[in-house]
Amino acid sequence: MNLQTERIENHRAQFTIEIEPDQLEDAKRQAARRISRQVRIKGFRKGKAPYRLVLQYVGESAVLEEALEALGDSLYKQALEESDVLPYGPGAFEDFKLEPAPTFVFSVPLQPEVDLKDYLDVRLDFTEPEVTEGELDDVLKQMQMRRVEVVDQDVEVAGLGHRVTIAVDSEFADGDPPDEAEAIVTEDALTADVDESDETTADEASAPYVPKKGDAFVTEDGTKIILDPNEDPFIHGFVGNLIGAERGSDVEFELTIPDDDAEETIIGRRVSFIVTIQDIEAIAIPELDDDFARAASRERGDEELDLAGLRQSLRDELTRTELENAREEYSEAVLEEIVEGARIEYPDIMLSEQIDGMIDEFEAQLKQLGLGLDEYLRMTNSSREELREQNREDAEQSLRQFLVLRELVSAREIEIGDDQIEARIDSVITGYDSSSEIREFFNTPEMRGNVGNDLLMSHLNAHLLAIGRGHDPAAAIEELQSRVAADARRARERSERLRRYQAEDAEADATDPEESNEDGAGAARSEGDSPPEAETEPVETRTGNS
Repeated sequence: MNLQTERIENHRAQFTIEIEPDQLEDAKRQAARRISRQVRIKGFRKGKAPYRLVLQYVGESAVLEEALEALGDSLYKQALEESDVLPYGPGAFEDFKLEPAPTFVFSVPLQPEVDLKDYLDVRLDFTEPEVTEGELDDVLKQMQMRRVEVVDQDVEVAGLGHRVTIAVDSEFADGDPPDEAEAIVTEDALTADVDESDETTADEASAPYVPKKGDAFVTEDGTKIILDPNEDPFIHGFVGNLIGAERGSDVEFELTIPDDDAEETIIGRRVSFIVTIQDIEAIAIPELDDDFARAASRERGDEELDLAGLRQSLRDELTRTELENAREEYSEAVLEEIVEGARIEYPDIMLSEQIDGMIDEFEAQLKQLGLGLDEYLRMTNSSREELREQNREDAEQSLRQFLVLRELVSAREIEIGDDQIEARIDSVITGYDSSSEIREFFNTPEMRGNVGNDLLMSHLNAHLLAIGRGHDPAAAIEELQSRVAADARRARERSERLRRYQAEDAEADATDPEESNEDGAGAARSEGDSPPEAETEPVETRTGNS
């Protein structure tokens, strides 16, 4: 066998294999024997007909085809063993030539190759986030709203300071009406590719969407808001129109969208509202004082803090959260720079598989909405091929990023051991009373794999953070592990305090059950009085322009 290997386009290798004529002749005779076992030739038992008669009976082309298939498989495997080619997937038979000598041609997709180039020289500025007083005020207000007390649940007419539960149906009352011939537009259809040769279509596709008359503005049901004119939930003037409304009534009005904090395309537009008053409650909002802070800090599992201490505890927590978010965003930016500068080669089949995965994921999302992929394609007047082409760019970007991340894991020699997975699981289950059940849940191969992947990404992000800032990656990993340990310690301490607080409250109730009953029987109901670890969702009250 004479083997020649060369690299060809689309990150593939080509095998050109030349063999002796006698080898092909032997393969043809073996093929004829196999064929003779499957057909009956008059005068001979199956498998006993001579070679010449088999050729006459089925034709030489059929024998040759059978011989090429069997011989080709053998030659391809031998070529892989003798070459230094690392295949990504199955090879393909491309050609066969009988003259001047029997020659087979195969192509094989190659394993992807990544050269990170000078990735260690990537540098980006990192800005430390700052927690503002306004952010602290917002968090405290949310805590305050969770501890409102319902004074009267049977209010019939809405007034200032009442909390109302409403259903909202609204639409744009001005603008051009929708074209009757306009096709159904879905969120995903808006991302469809456009023909760049059609300048008008391309401009329209890149322009921001302008709502038409009758398009929905806000649709909600069961939303709770406090009637404070200074904190309109949707548009300035919304709350004022609800004052004096009766329980169960519908309130209709129009408002103009102001130019503060609104999309440019809807500033000045008129919106018509139909608001149903589903419920009205008189409430008492607790004062933000030291008593409030002590109760709120106990609920959080903190030491009992005064208002200044609670603000500082919240500031520390927000700072950690925002810093972690900033680190992740920074790591993503560094990764993008590395991907941009890397040489990345992969076979077409790898990109095709990535697109297949995205289409499968999209189809699963459609099923959750009660739609099938074929139905979606009919609605958007598109084909599977067009859908694949629409996803090609994103798939290519995701694939390039994945390959660079994989190469970084290898280059930085990042390994996640079982001891690290165990430590992370320990930190996650800290605080659960039923820790044995939770541990059993995390001890499945799937969950341990998920934890390992999370750890791997955390270590990768630490390396990227260090690379971009010019720091020592080993020190970055130590700092990461220190943060994780500190988070686990805080979670453990909070859990212990919460259990202690629960025990203290239970003891107090047992000591004076009569007072406890009186407190719970006729007093106002506080929505923050559930046990610290009770798995009940807090009542969400919409405030401000959220």
